Amino acid sequence: MSSKFIPLTSILFALAAIIAANCIPVSAQTYTSFDAFSSGPTFPYEMDSSGRIVGTSSGGDFLRNTNGSISLLGAPAADWIGFCGTNQLAGRYQDAVGVEHGFVGPIAGPFTSFDVAGSSGTYAWKANSAGQIVGTWTGSGSLYHGFLRNANGSITTFDVPKEAQTFPEAINTSGQVAGIVWDSAGVLHGFIGTVGGLYTVYNFPTGTTTVSSHLNDAGQVAGYYADKNFTAHAYLRDTNGTFTTLSEPGQVLANAINTTGNIVGVDGGKYSGRKDGFLRKTDGTSTKIEYPGASGITSSTIPEDINQSGQIMGRYQLTTSSGGDTRWHGFIVTGVQ
Repeated sequence: MSSKFIPLTSILFALAAIIAANCIPVSAQTYTSFDAFSSGPTFPYEMDSSGRIVGTSSGGDFLRNTNGSISLLGAPAADWIGFCGTNQLAGRYQDAVGVEHGFVGPIAGPFTSFDVAGSSGTYAWKANSAGQIVGTWTGSGSLYHGFLRNANGSITTFDVPKEAQTFPEAINTSGQVAGIVWDSAGVLHGFIGTVGGLYTVYNFPTGTTTVSSHLNDAGQVAGYYADKNFTAHAYLRDTNGTFTTLSEPGQVLANAINTTGNIVGVDGGKYSGRKDGFLRKTDGTSTKIEYPGASGITSSTIPEDINQSGQIMGRYQLTTSSGGDTRWHGFIVTGVQ
């Protein structure tokens, strides 16, 4: 049997081509850092389709405009703040005696507080582009119930039928609501439905303890649950009811899902150690998100939101074993693919 001679230069060229192909960056990520004020931490909460960001800091609530300018808001010192409609904001705050209230108003103010009648606490969690706000309220026995506040100010309270407690966390443009429920035995389940309409209750793997839910306009739910060992797992529930646990390493949290189904979240050490962000794409593959320099063992990159155009925002910390920059900063990243 004869063999064909292949020049060494051809072999080396082929190997170089393979190595080069495998080393091509999957994306050209571009990071922009920002701080709401010259000192103190920055905690961005939500980004709209244009790229505006709202959040809180030691100097108060803020709006970061698309040109990078920062505006101080006249809203109450918020525990959460987000966009409500086109140019309004909604959120929740705690008063001097520790009671939670909701608030809503135009970006320029003034803001109006609101409460569910007869509640001992009103917790706004999310708003949609139609100006509806969904959240929880506590009544007798400190049990959780749901509420929906419409753009005209009317409030409807609701409970998922046959469940002991209802805890809605998200609402999309069509008015679908998602969250969690406790059954009579204290077991947690997820739910999705329409206030005044039908609800679907779904299960997580056995041994779960806590969960969190996010919802896009297509009706897909992303979130995370904790197993009996208190290890968090991110998940996607598709519109057909298919339930998928994401395969990121370590402790995995899903923090947002956009209209096309892209999910951003964080994975890493369970109680300590570096936390990195990830983008989980609709084809099931993932891309790492790590702010430049945040590769130390105790540094963190936490994506908080992704909008329809694929812009991702969040916060990062460059802590090192010897101290480093322990301050939380905001960031925007584009080009993640």
